Amino acid sequence: MMITNLHIKRHTLILFRCRSGNFGLMAALVMVPLMLAVGFAIDFAAAHHRKTAMQNAADAAALAAAVERAGGEDAVAHKFLAAHLGSSTAMNVEGAPAWEHQVIVNRDTVAVAVEEDYQTAIMQIFGFKTIPISAYAKAVRSTGGAACILILDPGKADALKIINANAVTSECGFQVNSSHAQRAFYMENQGKFSAPSIAVHGGSKLGGKMISPPPVEGSPIVADPLAAMAEPLARTAACTSPSLKTINSDGKTTIGPGVYCGGLTLNASDDVTLKPGIYTFRGGALTLNTSAKVMGKDVQFYFEDAQSPLLLNGAAILQISAPTTGTHAGILMFQGRQAKDSNVQFRINTSAGSFYTGAIYLPYAVIDWNVSGSLNAESSYTALIAKVLNLYVSGTAFFKEPTEAGTAFVPAALSGGSGVRLVQ
Repeated sequence: MMITNLHIKRHTLILFRCRSGNFGLMAALVMVPLMLAVGFAIDFAAAHHRKTAMQNAADAAALAAAVERAGGEDAVAHKFLAAHLGSSTAMNVEGAPAWEHQVIVNRDTVAVAVEEDYQTAIMQIFGFKTIPISAYAKAVRSTGGAACILILDPGKADALKIINANAVTSECGFQVNSSHAQRAFYMENQGKFSAPSIAVHGGSKLGGKMISPPPVEGSPIVADPLAAMAEPLARTAACTSPSLKTINSDGKTTIGPGVYCGGLTLNASDDVTLKPGIYTFRGGALTLNTSAKVMGKDVQFYFEDAQSPLLLNGAAILQISAPTTGTHAGILMFQGRQAKDSNVQFRINTSAGSFYTGAIYLPYAVIDWNVSGSLNAESSYTALIAKVLNLYVSGTAFFKEPTEAGTAFVPAALSGGSGVRLVQ
């Protein structure tokens, strides 16, 4: 059989048309980079998710460490990181800790750095066993400590008004949440005013003598730190006194805790002692028409609704201290949630020798506080959270931060968290 040129051309054409072997080879070559790309995408997505969790943990750790007193920052940071990321004692495939951290304290800042070699799942096939990831957070401590005077109204003019004719001294800062552009904070100062810081979300209007430090306008809003705290007593609690109770006394008097429905009015000309416990006022005010001394340790005033303010008329000497144990330890006065969206008028006239040890929590109250004589000179700690405060001082007013020995007394939410913020 003779092979002609026509046969050769036909066989050559058939060979070129048969591509099954070429396709398999090409597919094999393409699959390698495709699998590598998919593996990279899956592992990098997982590593990014882990890095986000690490950053959140570092932020929380930095804030918590900044609140902690000097020397305890590292232990607190490690605790927060472990809660978010798992134990650092766990080992990865290389035998190294799963994550490592460093805490750097520099004057008023606390930084937390976290690193981890994240273990890959698919990329290990191609020799890439880990992906290095890291997070960094820095928190600054308020140079003046946390705010112990917090004014919550979001937009009122003169949300904080101070008329000072003598002396106001605070060991912790003032915070005003009002956004009013011209006078969220208004002050006339003819005497001595001293505070570590004044933070105002809106604007300020100042008169009289120089105020130092000047307010920091445009400051961030500070949320109510006790907004989630439960009320001290159930609203269904039975009335101890079913209607307004009035006590008229010319001699020494002792009063016990209870639920005073309709309120309590005290007319006294001699010392009044309050027994320890919760004094609940429902549907009526606590009214003190007296210039006598009213004393109580481990007491708490609970103003349950919008009809139950505190009215201190005359010039009562009030010397009261909050409970030191229990869920509401450190809370001297508590305003119930039924007063929400109200502007409940509180009137406090205090005379020389008065002191309030604890946190006064009246988030829906407009307080007119007139100070004659000395206020809080004998208090170990006084904080105030109110909707609006008008403070008129003709005597001397002190707001003290707790001593080292008294920190356990301070409500946890007021221990300083509002005095720190993330800066990086």
